[in-house]
Amino acid sequence: MKLSLFAFTASAAALLAGSAMAGDYHKNGTLLCSQCHVMHFSQSHGYQPNGSGFYLPPQGAAPHHYLLRDEINNLCLSCHDASGFAPDVLGASNTGNGPTDIREAGFLNRLGLPGADGLEYTGHTLDSTSTAPGSNPAWSNPDGLNCTNCHHQHGSGGSGHPDGGNQYRNLRSNPGNGTQRWVTYNYDTIGTNNLAKDVFERQTAEYDEDDVDLNEPDTTKSAVANWCAGCHSNFHGAVGGPEVGGVVFGAGFEEFVRHPAGGVNLGALGGGHSSLSQYNLHTNKVKVMSSAGVWNPAGSDVTPTCVSCHKAHGNGNAFGLIFRQGTGTKNENGDTPGNQLEDLCGQCHVQANYFFQNP
Repeated sequence: MKLSLFAFTASAAALLAGSAMAGDYHKNGTLLCSQCHVMHFSQSHGYQPNGSGFYLPPQGAAPHHYLLRDEINNLCLSCHDASGFAPDVLGASNTGNGPTDIREAGFLNRLGLPGADGLEYTGHTLDSTSTAPGSNPAWSNPDGLNCTNCHHQHGSGGSGHPDGGNQYRNLRSNPGNGTQRWVTYNYDTIGTNNLAKDVFERQTAEYDEDDVDLNEPDTTKSAVANWCAGCHSNFHGAVGGPEVGGVVFGAGFEEFVRHPAGGVNLGALGGGHSSLSQYNLHTNKVKVMSSAGVWNPAGSDVTPTCVSCHKAHGNGNAFGLIFRQGTGTKNENGDTPGNQLEDLCGQCHVQANYFFQNP
């Protein structure tokens, strides 16, 4: 077992290091069948004539569906939890290929893990059978939430994808109850922004939040929010619609019934609404969308969306919220001074200054 796992680790590390592809892993030239599938559930050596080379021994007492080497979550986590050569997505401890990264999506928790990493309140929870909050109709995975409920294992963006199937982070095009939920990114021009794409990646297969920013090619809505709405449909919708609400007020809207995740620019209204100057006051900013591709200092075009407030996988805070006060050292929970919800609200709303003395 030790030899085979070593071979798996060494080979996978070499594959990652030697890959010159654009975009993300598990796609095109890095879609390697043998990393996940085994034909007879009996493999005991590698694929070289002398028996060496990559392989992960089949796990468990009986074969798995789709010829998988292990149950879905265990299989994904064999690379994506403390492997040292792939992004570590599980738990607060980051011992993946970017141990100093502030992971853009934060980290998952999982039922049965000890301590905080096993709680079901701080983000997406692997193996959970709970109904997705805001899902309409109600959606859950009766077998427990798994990685492929959100990510497509083969990197497919689905039929009709506007960008040749190149979906950001291999996200499924049909999460939950959704269909054709597309999120595009600059897979073919990594490091050079394309404002027609939803996401700007500065480096290939990098997951630090400083390597990713959000464009806004359609200023009336957010592709990220539309994707999240596949499971959390009641939380998302057009401004003025039944889900989000909003009443026309001057050049903008007010009286929302849920926080908008698109179509409303920071500082569009003065007074007791959001404040662009408040947002720009902070050194440590949460992510917002920009139609101009300018985030620091942000212009009047910037718009918050789901991942402005929540880490997509989760973090150490309830609901995966980002308690970012705006100073100190950034981290996945927000930053070092941030310790309360009002630190997040204070990113955009001046009221937090009055009551909590946030900068």
